[in-house]
Amino acid sequence: MKVEIVDYDEEKELVFDIIGEGHTFANIIREFLCDTKDVDSAGYFKEHPFTEKVRLIIKAAPKRKLDKAVRTACRDMSKVADDFYKLLEKSV
Repeated sequence: MKVEIVDYDEEKELVFDIIGEGHTFANIIREFLCDTKDVDSAGYFKEHPFTEKVRLIIKAAPKRKLDKAVRTACRDMSKVADDFYKLLEKSV
């Protein structure tokens, strides 16, 4: 996976490409971003179905900073994955 910043204004909008990933990862990170109080909206699109690149667009909530929102969403996503892994270990 590789990330390329396309446009960044920390108090308004962050646009970046995720290279090497598709709908699955983009939709998960979008969902966690939307659950973050610093984000007004988040969405993604894929320019072509055969490419392994998605563009993620995040809009900041008023008077909020996006760098904090992205860190929070990633931390929350990691915690959910860790909790799921622990449940699987107990079950198997």
